Amino acid sequence: MERMRNKTPIIFFSALVIIIIAICLTVPLCSKSKPDSPSDKSPSVEETEADGESISLTVDGKHVDENSTAHTGSPEELVGKVQELLVKANDSGDAQVIIDFLGSNTLSPNQSAKLHQLAAQSRLKLDSTIPFSRVPNIADRWALNLADKNRILLDLKKKDSGEWQVNRITLPQPQSGPSDTPIIPAEDNEAIASVNGFIKAILQLDPTAARNFVDTSKISYAKLAGLCIIFEEGQYQLSPNQPLRKMFLAEKSAGWLARLESTGSKQKAMFAITSKRKDAQSPWKVTEINLDKLLADYTSRFSDGDIHYTPLIQNPKGGDSLAIYFSLDSEELTGRTKRQLNIVANLLKNNPKKQLTISGHTDALGSDAHNLKLSEKRARQVMQYLTEQDVTVSQMKVVGYGKSLPRRPNTTADGKDAPEGRRANRRAEILLNF
Repeated sequence: MERMRNKTPIIFFSALVIIIIAICLTVPLCSKSKPDSPSDKSPSVEETEADGESISLTVDGKHVDENSTAHTGSPEELVGKVQELLVKANDSGDAQVIIDFLGSNTLSPNQSAKLHQLAAQSRLKLDSTIPFSRVPNIADRWALNLADKNRILLDLKKKDSGEWQVNRITLPQPQSGPSDTPIIPAEDNEAIASVNGFIKAILQLDPTAARNFVDTSKISYAKLAGLCIIFEEGQYQLSPNQPLRKMFLAEKSAGWLARLESTGSKQKAMFAITSKRKDAQSPWKVTEINLDKLLADYTSRFSDGDIHYTPLIQNPKGGDSLAIYFSLDSEELTGRTKRQLNIVANLLKNNPKKQLTISGHTDALGSDAHNLKLSEKRARQVMQYLTEQDVTVSQMKVVGYGKSLPRRPNTTADGKDAPEGRRANRRAEILLNF
């Protein structure tokens, strides 16, 4: 009994040692089976900055996804983040911090090189009063306002997940000193070149050349010819100050405003152009031309007297037709209408496969028989002039409708004479069948 009592402390101590060893072996196994808590993350996997923003990193310190600028929160917060990195890049003279953040999907190699150059020249300094601002009238576009009056433009995009990211960046021109002229990225160059080529062809009154820059399924020959007629008659030229203004430029679509001046007129005229492309490898094409303001200026200057001038009209069958106008009870062509027909002739004489239909029309004054005969004379007079300009007769079809197809009412609702309506109805329409 005494012997057993002497061994009890030894047994107790041995059991305690075994329990402690078991606990030590069990705890690491349990900790491995549990997911890491935020406090257990290794700094080599994720580093947290002082402002609370986190950036996922690999063990060698580079971004896991260099092609993403996805950022939770508002657009302002994302632009503010870019602003902070821009300040760091300018202060250090090294743009790598901003290049890493924007990633290769946003920056081209040329743009990365330009950012390095701007940072080295300390030209990324921001305006202290308004460092960044929203660009008006363009959705999700922001400007980082530099101290030298240039801007860095950021086009943002919201992902399906709700995160905002920088989708596109436009940089100012890097050079040895400050400049107010922003650079035009390569894709902007291509878009602008297409629109400039189009406008140049119109200024040269060459609708065939202009057609090379348009989507022919959207823009008709008639609209191109009509635009050339307006430029020729109105003596329009591009304004020397901001002749072509970019309204917006996205990846596949762009909007432009062409500003015009006319000889002998202090009025400013303009028209809008939309251009698009299928993808980054496809050429830009003009897909829409809005002539409302230009036609308003043109008509206000050339609709005096007894002749109504609007060379482009909507064809009832769809599309556009050209129109020339006549004096009361006359089938004679004026010098003005002959110049307009010269543009039409240039479309036809070099391609005998192209055809057109010329329809003559009158106002409601006079008998039906008289008006039918007069309308036919007007159509044939147009055909005769085009023939004299080397257009083949077989390319043209003529028809007279008399007063049966008025463009506008010849009288008002209370039966009074409507002079403006009658002027619009004394016409010949040219439908280009190509």
